[in-house]
Amino acid sequence: MCGICGVVALGRPAEAETVRAMSATLAHRGPNGSGEFAAPGVALGHRRLSIIDLSHAGDQPFASADGALQLIHNGEIYNYRELRHELEAKGHRFRSATDTEVILAAYLEWGERCVERFNGMWAFALWDGRNKRLFCSRDRFGVKPFYYRWDGARLAFASELKAFRADAAGGPLRANLPAVRDYVEQGYVDHTDETMFAGIRSLPPAHSLTLDRGGLRIARYWRLEPTDPPPGDPAEAVRELLFDSVRLRLRSDVAVGTCLSGGLDSSAIATIIDRLLRTEAEVARPVGKRQRTFTAYFEDGGFDERRWANAVVERTGADPHWITFGEDELVEWLPKVVEAQDQPFGSTSIVAQWHVMRTAREAGLTVMLDGQGADEILAGYHRYFGFRLADLLTQGRVGALARELRSLHTIHGMGAATLATALLRPFAPDRLKWAARGQVSGGTKLLGGALAGAAGAARGGGGAARCGIGALDAPREASPFPDRLRRQLHLVLTERGLPELLRYEDRNSMAHSLEARVPFLDYRLVTLVFSLDGSQLIDGGMTKVALRRAVGDLLPPIVRDRVDKLGFATPEARFLRGRLGDLAGEAFRSPELTERGFVDPAVALRRLDEHRRGERNAGFELFRAVCVELWARAFLDG
Repeated sequence: MCGICGVVALGRPAEAETVRAMSATLAHRGPNGSGEFAAPGVALGHRRLSIIDLSHAGDQPFASADGALQLIHNGEIYNYRELRHELEAKGHRFRSATDTEVILAAYLEWGERCVERFNGMWAFALWDGRNKRLFCSRDRFGVKPFYYRWDGARLAFASELKAFRADAAGGPLRANLPAVRDYVEQGYVDHTDETMFAGIRSLPPAHSLTLDRGGLRIARYWRLEPTDPPPGDPAEAVRELLFDSVRLRLRSDVAVGTCLSGGLDSSAIATIIDRLLRTEAEVARPVGKRQRTFTAYFEDGGFDERRWANAVVERTGADPHWITFGEDELVEWLPKVVEAQDQPFGSTSIVAQWHVMRTAREAGLTVMLDGQGADEILAGYHRYFGFRLADLLTQGRVGALARELRSLHTIHGMGAATLATALLRPFAPDRLKWAARGQVSGGTKLLGGALAGAAGAARGGGGAARCGIGALDAPREASPFPDRLRRQLHLVLTERGLPELLRYEDRNSMAHSLEARVPFLDYRLVTLVFSLDGSQLIDGGMTKVALRRAVGDLLPPIVRDRVDKLGFATPEARFLRGRLGDLAGEAFRSPELTERGFVDPAVALRRLDEHRRGERNAGFELFRAVCVELWARAFLDG
């Protein structure tokens, strides 16, 4: 896990000083070393966080034997040992034990298609001096970040957006108004390849970027597509692949810990690690003799996960760490978290995650496993119930639909009106749902004058440009799945949900020089889960059916049978009635907020006052109004 950056402008002198300055902004991502490479037309910078092969043999940029290839790499190729054996059989020789060197050898052997063989999370840039070509790639689901700015002749790229502040040639950072509008009005961020900064884009997941004398090209190298379900019991197949995914993500030469909430996902990972400690000790060696878990909690009713997390701790014998914080700490740390994140975020839960990662690092850990992605592939949120109901209706399975409706009423207390709304929502046009979301949440009313005329990034502002350069007006890629549930999961996995969660986790972990790994996003497991029948995801009012069956014997019953979906939540309503509300009031009254025009101050102050008096239960829209102002102060005000 590292930080990478570079500037490539063919035919021009190397911009070594610029890259050195960009690299300095990424020092937190790599405290164990730094390196540079410069040649006519290219300059590369690297910050190293040592995870595999802690010796100087793993320092980067990593060069080929003749020096013609120079590689900077952020992330992990988990199947590097298997690939190394294959490459050695083809005659390649290695001088380190790193996965980075495996990338270099794979490129020499298979060219740009080498990425199709990788199982991991990565963002890398490889300079091919012989052909004057830069080849960059990002992993299939975008776990690792890659941002770039291209003006037609000059490419600047980096692991984090803050690095572009050091790129004077690109000018000062400016707000991308369509993306800002999507965030304030809808709560959407990271949902397109646009960022909140004008002119800076994110390389889409599962894409590679090539720059040579022919120009810049972006191409997709992998798609999630329908496949046949596995033979036999699908739960057994899920169990086998999830176990193997955890095994691979335990490969490390530094200490590994576990993020643990009281939900199914992180509990599954913790209990699998415990089983591996007992049955495959060498595989689990980086965990140590006793697994260390880290759980955020709050005393407020409905926000305390300790009951369920403690059941996992007792089952596994883990060494638990319990993390909480008060309003003073929230207000103190919020600007720091905004600075670390580079872009605004959805709620104060991101601050809770920040504290979890900080505590893990202080405990001496360098790698953490987390359950991110499970809800998005296994239909873990209750809002997916309606899509399952819609599928049963369109398939004419009236009996199954009636049974599911009864289950939802019995288990979750859903009344007739709620069930009818859930059933009808999947049939509504996307444009209607977009408008309704903004109105119901109050986000549309909060829009300031600067955003009122800005079309949202996902509605014509360029956000459909997931195909990259030359296709900026292309429609969003259609989902290849036939059922509504799978199409919705595909949308959340690729655009509206998971990308922002992965950004939160990457910045929060790397801010503390910590690597976060996500076993549920092993592409083999994702492909498998998307092949299953909908009843393996939602059935009888229960979510994540296949996962419950797959690891049910490992989980404490109160976790395995849990039906409420808390998520990683914080008592935001209380915070806004306390110190966070004070901060919000100060922000909404500031002349800077009024002048920049992102938020209507009169509307924001009125909603805040109503919320603090108990006349309104404001949602996340008020936090977004605060967060976007803190972001603007950090990145736009000079």
